[in-house]
Amino acid sequence: MKFIHAADLHLDSPFLGLTNLPNSLLTVIRQSTFAAVTKVFDRAISEHVDFVVLAGDLFDRSEQSVAAQAYLFEQFDRLRLANIPVFVIFGNHDFLADQHQPIAYPENVHVFGATVETKTLTTAAGETVALSGFSYPQRWVEANPLAAFPNRAATDWHLGLLHGAIKSGSQDHYAPFTRADLLSKRYDYWALGHIHQHQILNTQPPVVYAGNTQGRSINETGAKGAYLVESDGTALVPHFFETTVIGWDIPEVMTTSAADLPAVGQALTQWVTTHATTLPTLTALSIQAPQLVPTDLHDLETDWLALYQRTHARLLKEHQRYFIRLNVALPESTLTAPQLDQQYWEAGAATVFTPENLRDLFGKLAQEPALAEWFEQSQTQTDLKRLTERQIATLMGKADSDVS
Repeated sequence: MKFIHAADLHLDSPFLGLTNLPNSLLTVIRQSTFAAVTKVFDRAISEHVDFVVLAGDLFDRSEQSVAAQAYLFEQFDRLRLANIPVFVIFGNHDFLADQHQPIAYPENVHVFGATVETKTLTTAAGETVALSGFSYPQRWVEANPLAAFPNRAATDWHLGLLHGAIKSGSQDHYAPFTRADLLSKRYDYWALGHIHQHQILNTQPPVVYAGNTQGRSINETGAKGAYLVESDGTALVPHFFETTVIGWDIPEVMTTSAADLPAVGQALTQWVTTHATTLPTLTALSIQAPQLVPTDLHDLETDWLALYQRTHARLLKEHQRYFIRLNVALPESTLTAPQLDQQYWEAGAATVFTPENLRDLFGKLAQEPALAEWFEQSQTQTDLKRLTERQIATLMGKADSDVS
């Protein structure tokens, strides 16, 4: 038996906030979720798989665009012509309640409903396969759904489809489960969705997050793709394959010589020429430049970066590097001025930047899946602290100049 497990396609992701990039590249970025998923279906057809499993969040938003719907229908029809069934569950981004006009997919597609159900099929080789799963009825599923899943059926293979997260004890909005819950069902494979990093939680039987097929933000670095799963005796073995169209990168560069903007430009050019990539890569670069004059920071991180990209367009295209953000570390002296005692700052930050305080501040915005995912990233809290430090340092510098 052979099948493909993919999840979190997030078709039609808006890729907001990207500026100062070539128009031709912006077009590629906005089409990247479609291009990445096409690689999944191309692989399914070329491998002559028995079926395809899509474990939730096919669409980025609950109200799917006409373009996304038409694209998916077309791809499903390609699979129909190749006699490949497709099994779909919807997740927290494309939950059933907001699908006011359900899509009439081709006959080879089965969409699981709001309660757990089991479908069976027989492969070309005569093997019987049971697949159990459900789609989110609303944005959040806070109860553990595993009790509703049946125990292993009397078939050659039994697969579970689940869009959810391991139970953490806090903010369990996404069908929380434990690894023991899954293993207790004695299925041969668990096809998981929701987490955007591909990973194998258990080897035999495989409990697998496919990850998303295309990274959508700087928080989603690394290879993105899906799994081709093949039988080997009485076991199923997953093989990851990449579908990334646009890469994301967050490198750090240390330089002790950049004391002004031209010097920073030279350091940046040197870095680009030694870090070419094999596909267009959106890069948020952090530079440690302790000699840089602090008054240059604002220009450096905004207008100067845009100017650098325009004047070095050929170089950046050749090496497939495109900068979306440039962070420059402040010299330590900026934050240790008499007006801001470092000891008091650290003590205050420890009480202010707590997960509880940040969650209260974020409030109802967390009900929007895209914002909730961004907020839950560990890098988000680091960025918030860094921006606060920078703003305080800027205000302090202005106060100093006013006094003088």
